[in-house]
Amino acid sequence: MAERRVLVRRAVAADRARILEISGKIWNGDDYVPETLDAWLTDAGGELVVATLAERVISFAHRSWLCPGIAWFEGIRTDPEFQGYGAGRAITEYLIGSARGDGAARIGLSTYIDNEASIHIIEAYGFRRVATYCYLERAAQVPSNIPSQGGTVRPLSEAETVAFVADSEFLSLAARRFPRGWRFFPFDHDPREATARLAYRTGVEENGTLAAVLCARQGPKHEGAITVNFLDGTPDGMHTLLHHALTWYRGRPMECMLPVSQTQRAAAYAPLIDAGFTPWNDFAPDVFLYELWL
Repeated sequence: MAERRVLVRRAVAADRARILEISGKIWNGDDYVPETLDAWLTDAGGELVVATLAERVISFAHRSWLCPGIAWFEGIRTDPEFQGYGAGRAITEYLIGSARGDGAARIGLSTYIDNEASIHIIEAYGFRRVATYCYLERAAQVPSNIPSQGGTVRPLSEAETVAFVADSEFLSLAARRFPRGWRFFPFDHDPREATARLAYRTGVEENGTLAAVLCARQGPKHEGAITVNFLDGTPDGMHTLLHHALTWYRGRPMECMLPVSQTQRAAAYAPLIDAGFTPWNDFAPDVFLYELWL
């Protein structure tokens, strides 16, 4: 009788169908993995791995890089029918070892509050929770009723964006990790890299002073949800920028990671609610950022 032991190996193209099958069982079939799987399979800088039991793929995960020296774990999924076999632990241990071997000094990952099994595993391996967020989303069909409060709206340079973000309450509450979707970049490690590749960097001036800033990841032709990466400043300034963004991205779904703790919410909370954003979890912290220093 063959030994029923979980083994971990790099994924190959032949694993694609099984990975998609497992992904289809996650989040009621609304998992993001199918959108990124082909890129993961061909990612020369990272690695997609699978855990197998009796040669059957039962779990998978991807390791990439936020920047040189800082690895990122994502897409950790296990077939619900094979919970309890130790696949999550086996993959976590494998990826920590491979990241260390490739020169990582730090590993980051994010997870949702419901992933209790994953949280238990990563904490057992020494990952420390460093920041918490509330995931907000805005459906495409929500009418744009938020008013502009005045001021001069203009695009921002990279230097202006970095300077404003660096001194913001938003970044402070986020433990100085800059949200990039479900990834979170340590801002002070490389401020310009943290805000790189933002398609929308807009500010509003009040009495000649930059009063608020809004950053979004995608350009207007992007087909998926628009990610609001950053919003902070005066209440009127944030309302004006949201009015501008909702006009610019008219009819598009939007999402935002709002820094929150058990006792405090980022100031963008009220303007985002006014703009029609809603939470998954009643504005309690529900997205957790973990890091492991090697």
